[in-house]
Amino acid sequence: MWGPQTRESNFALNFFWAWWWPLILIGFPFVGRLWCAVCPFMIYGEVAQFVSLKLWPRQLKGWPREWAERWGGWILYGGFGLILLWEELWSLENSAYLSGWLLIIITAGAVVCSVLFERRFWCRYLCPIGGMNGLFAKLSMIELRAQQGICSATCNTYHCYKGGPAEGEGQATMGCPVYSHPAQLTDNRDCVLCMTCLKACPHKSVALNLRPPGIELWTDHQTRSYEVALLLLLLGAVFLHRLSPLTTWVLGNDAWLKSFGGHAIAATIALFLPGAIALLVDRLRKQFQGTGPQRNFLELAYGYLPLVLFASLAHFLLLGLSEAGHILPVFQTTLGLPAVASSLTAHPAVISFLQGTALVFGALLSVMLTQKIGRQSWLKLAPQHGVTVGFTFLLWQLIV
Repeated sequence: MWGPQTRESNFALNFFWAWWWPLILIGFPFVGRLWCAVCPFMIYGEVAQFVSLKLWPRQLKGWPREWAERWGGWILYGGFGLILLWEELWSLENSAYLSGWLLIIITAGAVVCSVLFERRFWCRYLCPIGGMNGLFAKLSMIELRAQQGICSATCNTYHCYKGGPAEGEGQATMGCPVYSHPAQLTDNRDCVLCMTCLKACPHKSVALNLRPPGIELWTDHQTRSYEVALLLLLLGAVFLHRLSPLTTWVLGNDAWLKSFGGHAIAATIALFLPGAIALLVDRLRKQFQGTGPQRNFLELAYGYLPLVLFASLAHFLLLGLSEAGHILPVFQTTLGLPAVASSLTAHPAVISFLQGTALVFGALLSVMLTQKIGRQSWLKLAPQHGVTVGFTFLLWQLIV
């Protein structure tokens, strides 16, 4: 907040944008939503919850589940959209105090919800970062699940869910922080891999399993309109992050970005137009298929998820491979010391190769996932495959 304000001289900015973003995106296929288990925002929320209960003993409010299931995702979506526009219009990547305010606002949300409600209401329903993590966690190759037969036949305490004292081989716990019963989980969206249920279970019912990444998306997946909206918003975010080359590619120059009004209009179009295109093409797909059984847009839209993940990674690889290795001299500069530590930077050709590989890999996975979800011929799903290929081609021009 008060130190050097640019990425070249502030190690906190370097860590957040050049380290955290690439690593969190790389981690999703391997460890899902694990970051949420150690989230620093919620540390302050839990401390505030503990201190407030000591100073003002009371019963914390239960979760307004019906309201949260209906509106929480849309509030999260709106918050993420505002953050993305704020990031672009005020250049948060190169503004330390504004990045600090972003983190303070997210932390404040965690603190307020923790003081009002039990457990981690903010994490499950309202946190923008948590919403993104839950979406990408569907592509994880691991899952935490319990065996329904064992739970229903031998358990009557549900300490993994409710919390309670030690029982048998199970340890004393406070219960699942996001109120997810491991025997009722059908996808990774609401599991933060904190392992509380595994520690609490006295019957060895809970296990950490390997699985085909994204398997729930083509089996018993429950679609949510706000989740699809967030997915398409994250797709638009990749284009938003490349707004200057995008406007130059479309208009021949980036003059629109010289004024705040033009910048805001261009940013809004870049953020929401890709989702609108995907929706429009889906309408054309339905006309193209004619009569007969069809998959609806909410089901098929999840097919774009690998492309969104790997396109986001392709964007942040530039920061990760060109600036992350400077963190030691940047740390010295932040403290006002001579920047004498060595740094590492990948060759631009290596960065471009890895970015292109990520885009192609994400496109192939998206085509394969769309086929698994749609369970139809390649011809019938050709419109969505065409959008995937078209987005990949355009992102290649903008990123690689």
